[in-house]
Amino acid sequence: MAINVERTEQFVEIIRESANKLIVVDFYSTTCPPCLIVDQILGTLSMEYPSVGFYKVDIGRFSDVAMQCRITATPTLQFYKKGRNINEVRGANKKAIIDAIEAGLNDNGGEAKSAYGVVGHSDLTKLVMKTQCECLNQNDDHPFENVFTEGDSVLESDVDEQMVLHIAFNQPIKLHSIMIKAPLDKAPKNIRIFANRTDVGFDDAESSTPTQEIVMDEAIYKSGGVVNLRYVRFQNVNSLSIFVADNLGDDDVTAISQLAFIGTAVDTANMSEIRQGDDGHSH
Repeated sequence: MAINVERTEQFVEIIRESANKLIVVDFYSTTCPPCLIVDQILGTLSMEYPSVGFYKVDIGRFSDVAMQCRITATPTLQFYKKGRNINEVRGANKKAIIDAIEAGLNDNGGEAKSAYGVVGHSDLTKLVMKTQCECLNQNDDHPFENVFTEGDSVLESDVDEQMVLHIAFNQPIKLHSIMIKAPLDKAPKNIRIFANRTDVGFDDAESSTPTQEIVMDEAIYKSGGVVNLRYVRFQNVNSLSIFVADNLGDDDVTAISQLAFIGTAVDTANMSEIRQGDDGHSH
């Protein structure tokens, strides 16, 4: 079963413990019925995964810890390894919790030496909250989620070649590059990227100043589809809006087969900023 955190300093110790093992932290509320379901799920999983540490934090008692960890709903589970928050699951979804545990056990706990050829950075696509992403003007037979799955499936535009993609991350990131794979005749060409904006529509995308504009060409796609961004402009990114204006083939349909984000995750729990007390209540 999950162990209740009784002191703020105990939470700090738990994060340090993640240096040697995967830690699952369940942020719950005593007035939240789904939290009871998660508690039962973790009771079962703690026996199936004895090498994993399971803990739970009452956000009513530890509001400053919850705020520092960016908890906005219960139940929320965060997964820590080597002091980093590597994943997050919201709600009483047993399969999602198991998938996150399996991913955490397979995570090396450090930044990858390279991702898609970008040395010193990692593939951050696993931090995308897919349920909070959307594409304006998508063909519902070829939806947005296809860009995050393996295989031959693609995202396609619907009534014309333009699309606006809204992407949300489960923690802040420093975005260094993006990677796009697409059929060349329908591959995005002129792209405008807006950091930390979720309200971008087609009119805004064309009239507002983007964080960066990029122009894709055939050579970029053939060399892997990776484009380096102006890193200094993407240092604390929680969300992106990506406007695709047209495609290489001047086709009425734009298609994307894979989309990836490359950079560094920003730790959400800064232990030095959590005020420690004996009773676990906020101060």
